[in-house]
Amino acid sequence: MAGLGAARTLQAAGIATVVFEKSSGLGGRVGTHRIGEYTFDHGATIISPRGTELEHVILNDLPTDELVEILKPIYLSTDDRVTPVDPEAGKIKRFAYHHGLDTLGKLLAADLDVRLESHVESIKKDGPHYSILGESFSHVILTPPFPYTEMLLGSVGDKRGFAGAQYRKCISIMFGVAEEIERPYHALLDPNQSQPLTWLSLEHVKVPGGFRAPEGKAALVVQMSARYSRYSFERSDEVVISETWVDIKRLLKLKVDLPEVSDVMRWNYSHASNTVSYEAANQAGAKILVAGDGISGARTHQAYAVGIRAANQILEGEEL
Repeated sequence: MAGLGAARTLQAAGIATVVFEKSSGLGGRVGTHRIGEYTFDHGATIISPRGTELEHVILNDLPTDELVEILKPIYLSTDDRVTPVDPEAGKIKRFAYHHGLDTLGKLLAADLDVRLESHVESIKKDGPHYSILGESFSHVILTPPFPYTEMLLGSVGDKRGFAGAQYRKCISIMFGVAEEIERPYHALLDPNQSQPLTWLSLEHVKVPGGFRAPEGKAALVVQMSARYSRYSFERSDEVVISETWVDIKRLLKLKVDLPEVSDVMRWNYSHASNTVSYEAANQAGAKILVAGDGISGARTHQAYAVGIRAANQILEGEEL
């Protein structure tokens, strides 16, 4: 999301940009996974832009025909006891898209030059410019997790390091359930982060109307605690699914014995638990800038904003 924010800002100023994306889709953890008739937002499950630039873009610059404002709240789950949250918290606007949050990345990139499945392993100095996969650029904005960013900086002799930044692992489990599950909330949160299961998104409640699960069925996304994810990261899908299903079945009081479909996603760099300030990462006049959630924080709108900041530093400091 930081890369997309940077590219859109530069392009709006008339600067030609290229976005190199390692995976086959855009948006990083703002992604969507589909299994048969089920659709799961298996990274970020909601967008809550909180009046930031990203909210303005979503509501005013991008098509809104797929956009959904999530009306049901988040409840708290403590030791299997489910309770409503402070009603003031329900005033935060939360959004999703009918066919998945990956829609956001596609919309943001609609007019950009994007190279998917581009594995950038090094940057080469090319006179006053920098070469990436054989193409020359005056400036570079790096938005991967810091371990990859440090590797890319090192390839061009830049010794910037980010030892203070740390990332949490996160295991997400998706369940398609052949049982109707209707609740007054769209998600459950463990406020103490003490249980293995810390976040449960009812995808079919979040986005009703049959977009996430067939009628009479349910789509669930479960995100596990940092401790459980670290301990179980190398364990088999079968074990993780089996353990988690026991908790889900008890928590939601399900009647079915097994899910209809299930899958596991392991996020090695789920989000930065300790960040580095923008000023510490980027000096004035730098031609290789560092952005991403290692600087901004884990939320989608924070990553988007730091991408804009990096682009503006280029625009304000250089004649291109």
